[in-house]
Amino acid sequence: MRIILAQSTAEANEAVASIVYDKLQGLLNPVIGLATGRTMEPVYKILVQKVRARPLNLKQSFFFMLDEYVGLPKNHVSSFKSYIDQHVRLPLGLSEDHFAFPSVHVKDFDESAQNYERAIRESSGIDLQLLGVGQNGHVGFNEPGSSKNSRTRLVKLSPSTLVANRPSFQITENLPAEAISMGIGTIMEAKELVMLATGKNKADVIKYLVNHHNDDKCPVTYLKSHAHFVLVLDPEAASKINLNI
Repeated sequence: MRIILAQSTAEANEAVASIVYDKLQGLLNPVIGLATGRTMEPVYKILVQKVRARPLNLKQSFFFMLDEYVGLPKNHVSSFKSYIDQHVRLPLGLSEDHFAFPSVHVKDFDESAQNYERAIRESSGIDLQLLGVGQNGHVGFNEPGSSKNSRTRLVKLSPSTLVANRPSFQITENLPAEAISMGIGTIMEAKELVMLATGKNKADVIKYLVNHHNDDKCPVTYLKSHAHFVLVLDPEAASKINLNI
């Protein structure tokens, strides 16, 4: 694990956006795994600005989504597809053919998950996977108790994740309690992993990550065994760890 400690949240966002831009620029057929959430919004905004300032040929690029809620109507404003449309696809002027999402409007979720795994393999794998981390250590929607070898599958969201997700939905809406998510094993097969953590609410889980290995109570700790795992932190997220040792 390599840690990049930024001097500010803005610098952390810039660092991650630059990593993604450089990967899109440096590969002939880049395959990027995307994450969602409030943490990633400024990253995508900066990425779009970079592409507009220094245009890239993105015709051969492809993007895989990390997860998607089950139970929301198609094109629901709070779906991750809508999120990616708003923050990535439309600002970059890309068609839907450049993006893959786990199919959630199906009868057979196991088949959907297997098809997603197959699509990732047929793309020759993900070159760079973007990641956030939940306060309980979940990665994607791999909640505590997830196996290091888990694959894309239907998952139930933990109570703490549901609480964290509430601001993304109308107060009168029922929150989706399930999702299809890449598994830890799937994520670990990406060639590079880049995780961004910002804010005081991530300080405890980052401290746990730094001090533990392969702990199923905190799935993010599995990622430390990846050969190319970069953790980007702002000062608040890094406030409970000591890097001067």
